[in-house]
Amino acid sequence: MSGPGDHLQLAPGVRRLRPDDHFMILSETDASPMHVGALLLLDVLAGQQAGFAAAIRRQFAERLPATPLLARLHQSPEGYDSDVWADIARADLETLVAVEPHDGAWEEADLYEAIAALNMRRLDLSGPPFAAHLFERLAEGGSAIYLKMHHSVADGIGFQTVLGLLSDAAPRATARFADARLPEPEKWQQKAEARFAAEESLRAEQSARRKQALAALEACNDDRAPTPQLKMSGPTSDKRRYATISLPLARVKAVGKRLDATVNDIFLTLASSALRAYLTEVGDLPETPLVVNSARSYRRAEHGAFGNRIVALHPHLATHLADPIERLRAIQTSMAAEMRRTHHDEALLDAAEKPHGARDRRAAFAERMAGGKRLLPGNLTLSNVPGPAEARSYAGFRQRHNYPVPIIGSGRFLNITSRRSGDHLDMGVIVDAEKIADPRRIAALFVAALDELEAIP
Repeated sequence: MSGPGDHLQLAPGVRRLRPDDHFMILSETDASPMHVGALLLLDVLAGQQAGFAAAIRRQFAERLPATPLLARLHQSPEGYDSDVWADIARADLETLVAVEPHDGAWEEADLYEAIAALNMRRLDLSGPPFAAHLFERLAEGGSAIYLKMHHSVADGIGFQTVLGLLSDAAPRATARFADARLPEPEKWQQKAEARFAAEESLRAEQSARRKQALAALEACNDDRAPTPQLKMSGPTSDKRRYATISLPLARVKAVGKRLDATVNDIFLTLASSALRAYLTEVGDLPETPLVVNSARSYRRAEHGAFGNRIVALHPHLATHLADPIERLRAIQTSMAAEMRRTHHDEALLDAAEKPHGARDRRAAFAERMAGGKRLLPGNLTLSNVPGPAEARSYAGFRQRHNYPVPIIGSGRFLNITSRRSGDHLDMGVIVDAEKIADPRRIAALFVAALDELEAIP
């Protein structure tokens, strides 16, 4: 998105979507909603639970103006300019921050079933691009918030920034008193023409860099393993199941230090072990390794805190190798090859808007999305997203866990996303329910894989 200091800004409080933000809208389907989410488990005493919803709504009302969530999407006239987010003064928090009704306290199985169903609800971008679902009473004690934000607003790192801005660590924001006003279509057209004229040399420079990057990537094509076909491959269904994992960060770091590996290396290796074991159990382990759809952030200070600044990575998981240390080394080698590509991929993504770009993208994606085809390589998604080292609280309620609630991209069957939460790595496991019966089995195998690495002398 354009920053507030953009001298070609349409109007105060109006931010243009970059092409890769627009991608997150255009690639969305009913079977693959595109949002970023978290299940926040909070310490709320039994006597405070009746007032939990009111407290969280006050918290949001006082802090939303500091986030990009108090906005509404508008398409540009005839798709000539970028589509935009326009700030609004207020929102219906009774609807957007809603209590999920339930008789009694939420058992974990019921909670996770509800999360899986809510994960499939697409956000209405004619209003603020978020939803918060409140679970007032948990059987294990406390309360929970499932917050999701449309992926076009920001990537996973930007979402963590939003969570920080909504927390008690952030000050109350200055209230807004009026919605942002968009220019009339004729004036918008004139401003867009001025923008495109001013950015002509930039587009030419970026085009030259993209040609160089494409030529360089041709030489890297043999470094990338092909995505294998599994029995469970094919279009993604519209059914989900959800589970969580929480591991002490110290355990993961200790294994990584002993094996000369990063936390991300260990995360990928644990997923590799879990998936190799699971696919062996169900008779669907391919002879060639599974390929991951993952990402690296290239966000820099000049990019601002929001929007999408991620480069796709597609390392393989070495699931064809039985020995976990051999798999770890093979994953490290594959990831290093992917990282060598990323500055070329970044050049491909770093593209200024062009005239009628929004219109042309809409037409192109209507064809590309037909039939639920996979848009990018990879059998599954694995993401390791930075999270806060410090404890957070919301409306005075201390956060116990910050579990990701991932999404499954078109043509995949699984996503495991990891996020630091204080002294733990909190993970969310979401699966296509028509292809994997119980994500808890994969979660159990993931935990067992850490035990296995720790036991290796």
